[in-house]
Amino acid sequence: MKNIYLIKANSYNLLNDTLTSIIPENATITSFSLNDTTIFDVIDDARYYGLLGGIRALLIKDVKFFGGKFNYESEATALSELFDSNDESMTLIFVCDDIKKTKELTKKAIAAGAKIIDIKDPDKEELGNLISEFAKKENLTIDKDASNLLISNAIGNYDVIVQEINKLSLVDKHITKNLVLEYGSHEDGDYTFDFSNAVVSKDFTKAFSLLDTLLEDGVEVFALVGLLASSFANMYMVKRASMDGLSDEAIAKLFGYSSTSRVYVLKKNSKIYSIEDLKEIIIALSDVDYKIKTGYNPIFEFKTFLLNL
Repeated sequence: MKNIYLIKANSYNLLNDTLTSIIPENATITSFSLNDTTIFDVIDDARYYGLLGGIRALLIKDVKFFGGKFNYESEATALSELFDSNDESMTLIFVCDDIKKTKELTKKAIAAGAKIIDIKDPDKEELGNLISEFAKKENLTIDKDASNLLISNAIGNYDVIVQEINKLSLVDKHITKNLVLEYGSHEDGDYTFDFSNAVVSKDFTKAFSLLDTLLEDGVEVFALVGLLASSFANMYMVKRASMDGLSDEAIAKLFGYSSTSRVYVLKKNSKIYSIEDLKEIIIALSDVDYKIKTGYNPIFEFKTFLLNL
C-alpha cells in the first residue's frame, strides 16, 4: 500500500494534529517548502535516501501542482514517476495551497493510492470539542463559558485560541471566564480584528460594513490605519524572509513570534499579494497616516485607500 497524502488546511495546529496521526512513529522526517526549493530536489532526495532503506516521511509544504489553472507539465511527469515508484517505506505528504480532483495530476495521485485530506475550518461546536481535547492533553481544565468566550474573542480561529490557552495556562491551569476576561486578548466588541481580516482577504463588502460599525462605535481612523499597517508590515517581513530561504522556525525566532503558527497564518494571508504589492500598500498606508495627521478628512482618505487596494 502506498502512503501518499494530499492535504489542504488553513489551521497550523489542525494540520500538525493530522500529520501526527499519519506519519509512522519511527519514521525519519524530512521537511521541504517549495517556496525554498524545487520539487525536483525533493524527488532526488526521495530516490537517493530510498536506496539506503529505513522508514521515511517526506513532508512537502507550499505545493501548488494539484490545484490552480497551470499544468506544470515537467513537474507533473516527475511526480507521476515518483508515485509509481513509491513503496511502503516512504510516506509522501503534500501540503497543498489548493486541491482540485478534476486536475490530471490529482487524478494520477489518486490512482496511485493517494488519500486527500481537506481540513475544513471547524464550526463552533467542533471548536468546543477541540478545546476540550487540547485541554485534556495539556492537563488543563477550561470552563464552558471560558471556552465560548475564547471562541468569540478569536472569531473562531483555532490557532489563535490555542495561543490564548497557552498564555492563560501560565497564569492558572484552571481557565475560567473571569481569567479570560482579565488576561485574554479580546476586541472589546469592536470587531477590529474581524475588520483587519476582511481587508487583508479583500472581502470589501464585509470590510466596509464593519468599518461603518467601528466608526459608529467611536473607533478612531488612525487606530485602524495602524492596525492595517502592522498586519501588512508583518506579511511583508514574513514573505520576504520566506523568499530568502528562511524556515518557519527561523522566521518566528527572527521576528520574536511566540510560535510558527503566526508565521503560517501570515504566509497564508500574503499568498494573494506579491512582495511589491505589500510594499506599495505599506507606503500607501503611511501616506494616509500623514494626511490624517496634517488636516485631511480621515474617513475620506481611509475609504479612498480601501477602494484602491
